[in-house]
Formats: sequence, structure tokens, C-alpha cells
Amino acid sequence: MPEHQLINGSVLDRSGSLIGTVTRVNPLATGDFSLVVQSINGGQAGAEVIIDSSQIKGIDAARKTVTVDGDRQQIISNASKTIQLVEERLVVNRKRVKVGEISVRRVVETEIVEVPIRREKLVVERIGEGDPIVEVKLGEPRLLGNAVTSDSGIDSNTHDLTALGNLNTIRDAANFLAAAKNLDNHCEKIRVYIFLKQQTGLKATVHQFESSETAIQVLLGLETTLLKQCSNVRLELFLKDDSMLQTYQSWFAQYASPTAI
Repeated sequence: MPEHQLINGSVLDRSGSLIGTVTRVNPLATGDFSLVVQSINGGQAGAEVIIDSSQIKGIDAARKTVTVDGDRQQIISNASKTIQLVEERLVVNRKRVKVGEISVRRVVETEIVEVPIRREKLVVERIGEGDPIVEVKLGEPRLLGNAVTSDSGIDSNTHDLTALGNLNTIRDAANFLAAAKNLDNHCEKIRVYIFLKQQTGLKATVHQFESSETAIQVLLGLETTLLKQCSNVRLELFLKDDSMLQTYQSWFAQYASPTAI
């Protein structure tokens, strides 16, 4: 009968008295085994008892009983003794086998990547001379239209639907455009004349925009560069119809400088 089938079997002493029930079977290194028996005393479970295979007198497979060569009281009295713990160990034999070779090295590669970078800047120069008077980086804003210079007379090319005003500074012009409500809905284009002081050798620069947002961003960029060179600013709004002409002209009266250019 295989040892594992002894589990839950009854263990009797040599006189046939019940000692207990087998709870597990522990194999020993010698090839033998020992039984761990839960003792039963008066119908109540007691302590566990270890019974070696050498103590087994007989096994009845049909009745699933084990008879041991010993007295019940003597065997149960051994329950207080230390139970030997049995464990299994796996011993692995290792050896080194060369299966190949590898090489590890550090490689530094240098690549030259040509990336075109596009930047926009506003150049103010005197016609006929090579060196520019002023260069302003526009950054993200894109200038819609042309920026031209004027050295002699200024041709405004205004028409009947043009609202215009003369402002003291570039900041005043930017503030006016920011305060004008729905300007882009009523205006086709914006033209800004920045008049320069005579020591610059250039009378004015002319800038034309298609939206107030772009005009404000460019003017704020020009303010830092031309702050000490600007003498006056003229702002012209080319309107789509005459519905807002009087309104914008009235606003110019609040912002504009008293001196006409």
C-alpha cells in the first residue's frame, strides 16, 4: 500500500486500541518514512505523535488501519517530545562551459545636421546706403504687407473712407489699436507712419498691416528700438464702409497729438 494512502487511516496499538488518525507521511532520507498521528483521547483530539516505520507491525489496506508494535499509553507519552523536522534539499552541480565570446565597446558618432531656421526682422535703411539704420527682430509675429522707408514727401494714398490721427508715441498707436473695438471687422488695412528725428538722416518709416493684432505686436517691438528716435506717429485706418468712420475719427481726437503732420 503506498504511503500516501495511509493519510486519514486509523492507527491501533498492539492490543487494538485506537491511538489516533494519520495526518501526514514524512519520507526519510534512508528511504523509510514516519507517520504523524493526531492522537485521540476520549473522542477529543490530542497532541501529534511521530511513529517510525520500524514500529509498524502491520497494515490493513482494506480497513485502512495501521497496527503498531507498542502500547497506546507509551506511544502517546512520546507526544511531548520534540518532533524531528525533515526537509528536502536540492543540490545542483554547476560547471562553466564556454559558449562564445562577445566584445563591448563605446562608440561616439558625430552627425552634422543642417536645419534651416527662418527668422523675420524689420530693417530700416536709407535708400542708396548699404548699412541699415535699424534692425528689429519680429520673432513670432509675421508682418503682413510691406514696410518701406520714406526720405522725401510722404504719400498717404488715403481715400474717403480713411480715418487718421497723429499720435505722440509708438506706444500711443499700439494702445489705440488695442482699444479700438471690432477694428478688424471694419478695417481693410492699417498703415503706420513713424516719423523720425532729423539726426537719423531719415524722415519716416511706413508700415502696413492687415490685422490689428500683428500691428500691435510689431509696434511694441519697434518701441524699444525707436523710442529715442521717434518724433511722431501717424495712424491711418482704411475702412470698408462709412458706418464706423465718424466713431474712429472721434476716438482719434482723444488719442491724437495736436500737431498735424
